[in-house]
Amino acid sequence: MATVKLTVNGKAVSADVEDRTLLVNLLRDHLNLTGTHVGCDNQPVRRLCRAYRRPAVKSCTVLVGQANGANVTTIEGIAKGDELHPMQAAFRDNHGCSAAIARRA
Repeated sequence: MATVKLTVNGKAVSADVEDRTLLVNLLRDHLNLTGTHVGCDNQPVRRLCRAYRRPAVKSCTVLVGQANGANVTTIEGIAKGDELHPMQAAFRDNHGCSAAIARRA
C-alpha cells in the first residue's frame, strides 16, 4: 500500500491505495469523480490538454505513485459554481469522454 497526496480540482486529498493503482482508478473508485473515463486514448484528451496549455499526462497511463504531489484537474473541476464550463457542455451535448489532466505542482 502507498499513501498518495495530491491536489484534485483545487482540494488537497490523501488516499491509501495499492502501488499498482492507476490515477484514473483513484479518481473514479476512491474519489467518486466518474467524469474521467478509462482508456479513451483519443483526440478529446489531446484537445483538453491543448485547451489548458500546460504539459499534461493522461490519468489512465499514470500510477498513483507517479502522481504524488501533482495537481490534477478533472472534467468536474473546470466548472464555475453550478454553471457548466463550455467544454463540459460540449462533452455533454456530444457524448464526449475525458481523462483527468495531471501536472506537477
